[in-house]
Amino acid sequence: MNFFSGFKYILQKYFFSLLPFLYIFVQLQKKNKKYTHIAHRVIYRYFRIRHKLGKVDIPYIEIVLTTKCTLRCESCNNLMQYFHPKNQYTCTLQGIIQSLDRLFANIDSIQSMRIIGGEPLLFKDLDKVITYLGQQKKLLSFNIVTNATMLFKEKALHALQSCPNAIVHISDYSVSPNIRVPLKKEMLIEQLQANNIPYEVLWNHEGASWFNPGKIYKRNRTKEENIRNFKACMMPCVSLMSNEGISNEHENNGYEIAPSGALFVCPIASSLSRLRGLKEFDGDFVNLADNNLRQRLIEFYGQSFFNACDYCHDMWIQKENIPIALQTKEVFKLQPNNP
Repeated sequence: MNFFSGFKYILQKYFFSLLPFLYIFVQLQKKNKKYTHIAHRVIYRYFRIRHKLGKVDIPYIEIVLTTKCTLRCESCNNLMQYFHPKNQYTCTLQGIIQSLDRLFANIDSIQSMRIIGGEPLLFKDLDKVITYLGQQKKLLSFNIVTNATMLFKEKALHALQSCPNAIVHISDYSVSPNIRVPLKKEMLIEQLQANNIPYEVLWNHEGASWFNPGKIYKRNRTKEENIRNFKACMMPCVSLMSNEGISNEHENNGYEIAPSGALFVCPIASSLSRLRGLKEFDGDFVNLADNNLRQRLIEFYGQSFFNACDYCHDMWIQKENIPIALQTKEVFKLQPNNP
């Protein structure tokens, strides 16, 4: 389900009178992708009007259930290659529900949400998270991304069957040059088809490749340089983590950092919060326990840069194409030369 698909879902849910027009528009878009930019303009104007009315709408968000993964891709954009098995993050069901409860109570809609990891199928309460999201009227659509090394448990399949706004995204890493873990893409597809669960296979087109994210380490840029880096990146993957694993540097003063979890500008930033602690990224994240959370969310989306931007390479430079899901056995370090 792409951005345009999410737009279709909004129209279907809120503007039934426009369905005949929508059908024609979808057929045109299938024939000519130039119509996609029209959808983007309509969405932009729609949410701009909503903002003027005081609404808080989030276009896209990712929830991180775990940094544990069945693979170790050396160019993982979620920084799984930097986590040692001893310092992995995994939320609890109570923790992630508490974070999501706080978020949903302070926003008016989320267009699309993605459940990510690591590998989210490793999370033992995945079925309960799916059921919870399926009950949220403010959430228009959500998906689960999996690397096809695992199959869904029966409870998770039943939960997905009850969610008409859910889809599974299967990352096809069969062209990776050195994956040794058996891939179960065909079995997974058969499982989803047998249970009438919609899915989409990613990275299976000819010539598929990744962009090289480069090494992640602190570069000590100036504020102006980080502003430039953020503008050049504009990664839309706002990322939520629960409070598990957050370092509470101020707990001796009776203050707990983000006791209800936090929202970060991207999965790189959220992973850095566990690898480096929150103190360095003060001002980067939304504390979901904030008493004025709605206003803080608006300020967050209006920020000109984030401290985590100092860890990424120069985003204005053209990125190198690299093989998909190239594996490494090493645990990378936040320094120029890895491992």
